[in-house]
Amino acid sequence: MKMPKLFIPLFFFILLVSNLPFVQAQQETVGSANVRFPSYELYAPAKIIVNFVYTNNVTVNVKTLGTSLYRATTSPVQALFEAEAFDVYTITIDINYVVPVNQTIIVGLYEGGRAAKGIEFDVVADHISLIFRISVVEAPRYPTSEELANAMWERLQGSLNEFTAQQQGLIAKMGETIIVVGSVAIIGFVVCIVALISVFYMHRKVAELSEWGIRHETEHRKGGN
Repeated sequence: MKMPKLFIPLFFFILLVSNLPFVQAQQETVGSANVRFPSYELYAPAKIIVNFVYTNNVTVNVKTLGTSLYRATTSPVQALFEAEAFDVYTITIDINYVVPVNQTIIVGLYEGGRAAKGIEFDVVADHISLIFRISVVEAPRYPTSEELANAMWERLQGSLNEFTAQQQGLIAKMGETIIVVGSVAIIGFVVCIVALISVFYMHRKVAELSEWGIRHETEHRKGGN
């Protein structure tokens, strides 16, 4: 009667010991997480900050299309990437632990000195690989109030200069027209004077001829008598 009671605990102990390697192996197989983020376009200067649970095993690998300079630093709780040159960067951040850790990874994306996007996700793993692909581009530049005022003044001054040039051209054309009209008027006046003199001279000649004819006829009549 005592043997079965001793056999039952021993059976459960053997069963538990036989299952321990299986449980550990199962934890190790699910202890890796690879996260690939979408491609992002960030204005320069661009920055990526990744926060995680404390570990001394963090690496950052960066690949570029060109030969641009960048800055990648790590601490036990954070990985930082910074770039100002216009280029396409592929950043791989590897975070390693001795055992799987249940944590929330926080990712911050910054562009032009301001926060652009925040990402949070939960993960249980002893190895986490984060892959980013970002394009750093030139930030749009907006004119200042002084630049706007100068631009408006230059535009107004240009319009005024154009109006002045048009008025000067119109005055010049009017001056040319006045000269032409004055010349025509003077020529017409001269022609009229010449015509009047000619008419006066012709009338005078006619009057002289008429007078000579009358006088000649009168003398002829006297001579006939």
